[in-house]
Amino acid sequence: MPRIAFLNPNHEDYLGDSLFHGLRSLLGEDVVELPKLDYAYDSYPPEAHRRLYGHGFTLYGLLPDITVDRNRLTDRIVDGEFDLVVFSAIWGTFGLFAQLAPQIAGHTAIAVIDGSDRPEPYPYAGYWWRQRLWWTLPRAQGRAIYFKREITPWTGVFRAFLMLPPKLAERLPSIEHMHEISFSIPAEKIVAEAPVEKDRLIASHVVDPEVAQRIGASTSYAFDDEAAYYADLQRSRFGITTKRAGWDCLRHYEQAANGCVPCFRDLDRKPPRCAPHGLDESNCVTYRNADELLARLQRIDEPSYRSLQQGALRWARANCTRRRAEEFLSVCGLGPVG
Repeated sequence: MPRIAFLNPNHEDYLGDSLFHGLRSLLGEDVVELPKLDYAYDSYPPEAHRRLYGHGFTLYGLLPDITVDRNRLTDRIVDGEFDLVVFSAIWGTFGLFAQLAPQIAGHTAIAVIDGSDRPEPYPYAGYWWRQRLWWTLPRAQGRAIYFKREITPWTGVFRAFLMLPPKLAERLPSIEHMHEISFSIPAEKIVAEAPVEKDRLIASHVVDPEVAQRIGASTSYAFDDEAAYYADLQRSRFGITTKRAGWDCLRHYEQAANGCVPCFRDLDRKPPRCAPHGLDESNCVTYRNADELLARLQRIDEPSYRSLQQGALRWARANCTRRRAEEFLSVCGLGPVG
């Protein structure tokens, strides 16, 4: 089994935390995170979940709180104890990257997870340029395997705006050297069979303001309890989702995992390499406005709906956390794991 050090930003990060869930599920104590992701474990107080982003639904409080040695972890990383060091949410862990990457590059594999909603890669967004002391931060290019969620055309053309000489610009990160990554959902949160009985057309939580206004729904959190949220999805034929700050979010996966067909506004405008991946006309309803959506839903007959529902469920299963961890390890040259 490979040994992995998983460095995280010490706050909820659904992309990195879902990857950690999959890695720990596969590798057990051979994945050591720092700091401890308390809210990921079944020992985390249920009353504290309410204070987490998204109320802690779906992803948190699931892992067994096994004994893991985190003592002197950064020293052990430098000493070469681990096969792979993961810097999750690089926009929050770049300080640790600056400290450790120059010391371990060459003898330990490094992976960087960029789950930012911004298309610019680390460290080329204005966030870093505004601080002169950060201009010399160590780059991930050449040091790390770079995974990015929001890979858009802007990710590839940002170098042109730096107005650097061509030879220097060629040394900057390019879209071709970035690996795609997306959210994932724990397998235990996916229904075994697609629910057949449906008494609602659209689930209660409607994030598209235009659709919400048309059907009299709420755009804010509709539930304080995960079980009630899932029950609402399971009794609903369709769920509404859309791009918010970024294209990918856990909502897409929660809808599909509960046998509720996602309806994704402007999905056809999503850049191909930008997460989520695999949503299309076989498992999802795409639309541009409320009128188009409501008209399309009325035309979907029962056989067509069951086909969409089964496709959505297959998509959710293909995007469970263990599968995402296996894909990640394979790209890092550490898979497959038996």
